Amino acid sequence: MTTARQRFLRLLRDDILQVDAADLDFGIYRVLNHRRAEIERFLTEGLPARIDSALVSLPGTDATTNTATEDEQARIYNALYTFFARYYDDGDFLPRARRGRAGAYTVAYDGSDTFFHWATKGSHYAKSGERFASYAYTQPGGQRVRLTVVQADVERDNAKGAKRWYLPAGITPPAAGQAGEWRVGFSHRPLADDETTRYGAVKPRRGAGPSALDPAADDSTDNDSTDNDADSNAAPAGKDVQARILSAWLADPAALPAGLDATLLARHALRYVRGQSADFFVHPQLGAFLRAELDDFLKAEFINLWDLPAGALGRERGKLLVCRELGLALISVLASLEDLQARLFEKRKFVLQAHYLVQCAWLAALGEAGAALVARAAAHPAQVQRWRDWVGAAADTPPPDGQSLLARYPHLPLDTGLFDDELAAAVLACVPDITAATGGVLVHGDNYAALRTLEPPYRQAVKCIYIDPPYNTGGDGFLYKDGYQQSTWQTMLQGLLENSTRLLSGAGVFLASIDEPHRTGLAALCDDTFGIDGRLSSLIWKGATDNNPTRIAVEHEHVLCYANAIDELEEVWSSTTSESKELLLSEFDRICTTTKSLSKRQVLFDTFASQQRDVIGDLHRYRRVDANGPYAARRNMENPGKPGYQYDVLHPVTGKACSKPYWGWRFPEATMQGFLASDRLIFGDDETKIPELKVYLRDVKFPLRSVIQMDARKGSNDLDRLFGSRDVFKNPKPAELLEKFLPFAAKPGTLVVDYFAGSGTTAHAVINLNRADGGQRRFILVEQGEYFDTVTLPRVAKVMTAPDWKDGRPKADVQHDATASDEPEAHWSRRTLPIVQVLRLERYEDSLDALALPAQADAAGGGQTELAGLDHVLRYLADTTTPDNPVRLSTAQLASPFNYRLPTVWEGRAIERPVDLLHTTLLLLGLHLVRLRRLQRTATPAAPLACPGDACTVLLAEVRPHRPGLPAASVPLELLVLRDHDTELMDVAQRAAAAQAECDWLQQTVPAVLGRTLASYARIRHNRDLALTGEGERPESIDTALAQAMWVRDPAFSPAGA
Repeated sequence: MTTARQRFLRLLRDDILQVDAADLDFGIYRVLNHRRAEIERFLTEGLPARIDSALVSLPGTDATTNTATEDEQARIYNALYTFFARYYDDGDFLPRARRGRAGAYTVAYDGSDTFFHWATKGSHYAKSGERFASYAYTQPGGQRVRLTVVQADVERDNAKGAKRWYLPAGITPPAAGQAGEWRVGFSHRPLADDETTRYGAVKPRRGAGPSALDPAADDSTDNDSTDNDADSNAAPAGKDVQARILSAWLADPAALPAGLDATLLARHALRYVRGQSADFFVHPQLGAFLRAELDDFLKAEFINLWDLPAGALGRERGKLLVCRELGLALISVLASLEDLQARLFEKRKFVLQAHYLVQCAWLAALGEAGAALVARAAAHPAQVQRWRDWVGAAADTPPPDGQSLLARYPHLPLDTGLFDDELAAAVLACVPDITAATGGVLVHGDNYAALRTLEPPYRQAVKCIYIDPPYNTGGDGFLYKDGYQQSTWQTMLQGLLENSTRLLSGAGVFLASIDEPHRTGLAALCDDTFGIDGRLSSLIWKGATDNNPTRIAVEHEHVLCYANAIDELEEVWSSTTSESKELLLSEFDRICTTTKSLSKRQVLFDTFASQQRDVIGDLHRYRRVDANGPYAARRNMENPGKPGYQYDVLHPVTGKACSKPYWGWRFPEATMQGFLASDRLIFGDDETKIPELKVYLRDVKFPLRSVIQMDARKGSNDLDRLFGSRDVFKNPKPAELLEKFLPFAAKPGTLVVDYFAGSGTTAHAVINLNRADGGQRRFILVEQGEYFDTVTLPRVAKVMTAPDWKDGRPKADVQHDATASDEPEAHWSRRTLPIVQVLRLERYEDSLDALALPAQADAAGGGQTELAGLDHVLRYLADTTTPDNPVRLSTAQLASPFNYRLPTVWEGRAIERPVDLLHTTLLLLGLHLVRLRRLQRTATPAAPLACPGDACTVLLAEVRPHRPGLPAASVPLELLVLRDHDTELMDVAQRAAAAQAECDWLQQTVPAVLGRTLASYARIRHNRDLALTGEGERPESIDTALAQAMWVRDPAFSPAGA
């Protein structure tokens, strides 16, 4: 085998198709390994034979030998290698257009005024955790080896910037005499000083070497001796810091116990740590890109017309066509695999679990049924322990029981996720309108997947999106491909911003926190997404003091502000609330309770205002008081810029006309007479002074100032009060910061979304704002980090429980009883929406694992090993349109909706994860849940069931379809019916009897439990078949609609015509 052929096949086999990963059985490896034999046979036999047969048919071939020369074969292999290696980089494709023999980069400019581009634009950013969530391989003897992170370093005290590496942390062999698995542990932490020296972890100079700008620039793709097979060999000693760490470890004989294959471990350890350390891309349009690039490559680099000898053009053209045909066929194979991953990445996800946090006091107030359920929750061991954890009572001796906890903290939320299905459904059955009572949604899942899945029920319904993305500092947990830090970050945000525009209403606003160094990149991306005309401005948050600046002391961050549609945005932003205003009004109310004398009130209030001058700032001028409250004098009574109204205002003492403003009065005479009647005018001692207008403090509105000063440590202080520790989450934003600007962008009754939820600051701020103004704003938070269950969700539960905390416990002086307050309806508990929904979504890796792979004989096409046959094999594997493929919403499984399972792989074992089909249906079809009833239907001889067994569960869900722009009250209600329905083994007569019995049961049951007839619903949605005979009843099966909704492609990334 020639060197050129070996090199090209190694690139295809080990790097691009990764056939060497035969011992991996998860994710895309599982898909490729399912046809590993066909791929291997094609690479070793089919491809060389195809090249040979094509070359010998060309004009000029030696008729005596009927073979092509070795140089001609090598030229084909070298050309294909040069082309494909050009776009392949460390386990991933980078679709960067190249032109000419020098390989200069080019960008397809669209002719617009400005054009923003980066290396990975148009790709999907996929996190490494989705790729290697479960990494295990099998040794030749059949024993499994699992690689896992056993210790991850956590940054403390807001420290940033320390780069982390994967270092060996011990090997655990299987238990003696048992067929278990090896466990190879890694710790993810910064290097110690001696390790930094030992492994040469020196920070590179900016711009040093060709890889600073283009890691592929020094790959020497035209050198036959080049070997890019880094992934399939043991870590070379000098490759990079991570490789040196692994090499030093593997070179120590004592590090590897007997029974562990060192060669395999070296290869997989390097693949594992690199897969964990750098995220990767999915390229929805890879095929179209590579086909266009191939044509340009061949025209520019394969043939040099001016150097060809006479008569050689025909044969050279034939070789070009051979190279093009093979290149296009290989591109088709690669595009099939990439399109498979893109479809799975873009697909809307299953809801694996849905549960609800419901305030106990509110539930108990709904009636006897609600009170009984609260009592059951108070006796539920798991729920009681969760309450102890939330209120900081887990270590109390003796530990408080559920009843005593509720007596102290009656607004503690119960968590239906801790209950069985029957009890959880009973809680929701008490709620008269679930959507109306729901103040927020917490989504545990990837942010892109969540936005795609949430689009049907929330399209054009969001008033404000606020995000605080990772700042791309290298120490903030954001992973990126080496040499492409900024590009990776831009790609991650591009897909999210594109989906943001579809969630935002026309008057929606997008806000994003960002630091100074990365403001320009994010602003350019936002300009590209929302348009420059949508740029409102940016807020400057001064939150730090830099006492050790190197050049300029940077003490601020930005909050970029964009309008989704500038023409639909409110013309004026203002707010009637501020802390200083509330401080002054509260003090005035207090003074009024101490004296009825207006003069004494004036003295006391003026003294207080002067004492608080540093706090209240400009509001100090509102220190005069009358019976209606504090006020200031408005001196400018003149009509601005043009002649005003001309009339006389008489002085109340002298009776003479007062002096007028030069341009005339700014108010009509009738308005001025109204001011006089309501004692709103302030006159001077005589008529020579122009009257002034009283402006009451209670009526003052505040603009959104572009500069906000607030100590950033307040964010950690928030967590310290809630959790008794500042270290539960690094660098949280203060809730108070968001409370400064959210009221302007999110008026009462609107929806706020944050898909980088972090510790849950946005939810905290929204709840606080509602408690301040009774605004009933709602929130949706998305977070995929492990801290979702340790910080994000508990924080929301804590804030639902009480407004004020100290050292992880509610403060003792919190008033929990609304009826004991002066204004019960203004009590914090009455202004807190009582339900928060929690959704847990399927992962991208789950989708790959759930993909059903056909039987080998069926897909192999009779053992075909031609290139077209290989393409057919992989396309067949990528066929996600098969109705019963588990990765789709399986119509077969809809026969048993409460036993729906998604096959996945976890820690090397095939498992089936339950799917919440009700909430999956609600999201995919864009339905909002109003009421829910879970019922048991029992078979009788006269009323048989349409399923095996003597009883079945039926869910009756009253829903309201999402209609963008329409108020909920104007959208007619629909009914969703989910039940076991499997008539495959029934004959025609049995099916007819079961259908009639079900129809009769629904016509009787629905009015009894929901108070409405079937005909009163605009539509009756159901799984499988449902025969309704009543007049006006409009049944519609959800089976096809669900499958279609799940597989709608993302229009921002989909290839044309997809």
